[in-house]
Amino acid sequence: MSMSTTNWLDDERVHALHERMKQSSLQGHWQMDRVREQLKPWVWRWADVYECVVESGEVVPLGGQGEANNRRTVQLVNPMVDGRTSKTIQMSIQLVKPGEVASAHRHAFNAMRFVVESAGMYTTANGEQMIMEPGDLLLQPGWAWHDHTNNTDKPAIWLDVLDSPLTGYLNAMFGEPFGEGEIQPITKPDGWSRQRLGVMRPRTTVEGNQALAFTYKWTDTLHALEEMDTAGESDPYDGVLLEYTNPVTGGPTMPIMGCWIQMLRPGEETRAHRHTGNTIHHVVQGHGVTTVGRETTEQLEWGERDFLYLPPWAWHKHQNLSKNEPAIVFSVTDRPVLEALGLWREERG
Repeated sequence: MSMSTTNWLDDERVHALHERMKQSSLQGHWQMDRVREQLKPWVWRWADVYECVVESGEVVPLGGQGEANNRRTVQLVNPMVDGRTSKTIQMSIQLVKPGEVASAHRHAFNAMRFVVESAGMYTTANGEQMIMEPGDLLLQPGWAWHDHTNNTDKPAIWLDVLDSPLTGYLNAMFGEPFGEGEIQPITKPDGWSRQRLGVMRPRTTVEGNQALAFTYKWTDTLHALEEMDTAGESDPYDGVLLEYTNPVTGGPTMPIMGCWIQMLRPGEETRAHRHTGNTIHHVVQGHGVTTVGRETTEQLEWGERDFLYLPPWAWHKHQNLSKNEPAIVFSVTDRPVLEALGLWREERG
C-alpha cells in the first residue's frame, strides 16, 4: 500500500530513515530548505560613509604587516548578507592619510581601486608605480604584490572592489605579507602598462583572459563618454554605456568582475530590464532615482558619491532628476563569471 502524498512525512519509517541518514551525514532531496536568501536593493549615503571613514582615520591606526588593521577600510554591508556587500563582490572604502604607508602583501582574490579623492599618491603593483587621481580605475590582480604610499599632504580615499566573497566560497583564499620590508621597490614607472598595452604595442606574454595590473585614467574615460554622447550612441536601458575592457583580450575587466561607466543625459529615464548578477553602483556625479520592481516598486533616490546595490533578477530603471546636468555612474558586476558559466540572462521590458 502506497503512502498518501499529504501525510507521508509523518510516517514512522520516514522519521527512522531521516535519523539514520543524519547519523551518516546524509540528507534527502526532499529535506532541502527551499527558502532562498534574498538580497535587498540598498543605498548607502556618501555623507554617512564619509563621516565613518574620517572618524576611522582618527581612532584606527594603520597597522603593519600581519595586523588586522593593516588596511583601514569601511565596508558596505547589505543588510541581508552577513558582513558582505553581495555574495560574490565586496566593496569597501579605504583611507590612507598623509605620510602613511599601507604595507605590501598579496592575496588570491582580485582587487580594483576606483579613486574618489587623491592629491596624487600612488599604489604599487608588482613593482609598477600607479599614480592615483580622482576617477581613475586601477586593477591589481590576484597574487600581485601591492602596497599604498601617500606621499602627499592630503588624505586619499578610494573604493576597494574585491571578489573575495566568491574566492572564499571556493576555498581558494590565500595570502601573505611581503617578505622584504613594508613596501616593495619600484621597478617600473607610472604608465608602464598603459604604454605597453596600447593600440601600438610590443609583443606581450600575457595570454587569455588574465587579470592585469592596469590603470584606466579618468580623463580618457570622460572623453570617451562625451564622444559617445555627441555621436548620439545610447542604450534605452542604460543610457550612454561603456565597458572597461581588458586591453589584451577586449574581454571583461577581470575574469570575475566587470566594470562599466554610464552617463544619463539631463532628464533621461531608461526603460526597465532585469538580469542575473550582482551590481554595485557608485555615483560619480549627479542625482537621480532608481525604480526597483514591477508590480510593487521601490524608489531609491541617489546623489553624488552615493552607492546603490541591485540584486540579481530585479526589475530596475534609472532616471536623471537634473534637467541641466548629466549623471555619471560607475558600476561593478559579477557578469563575467556568470557569462563564463552560461548563467547570464537578461529580460527587457
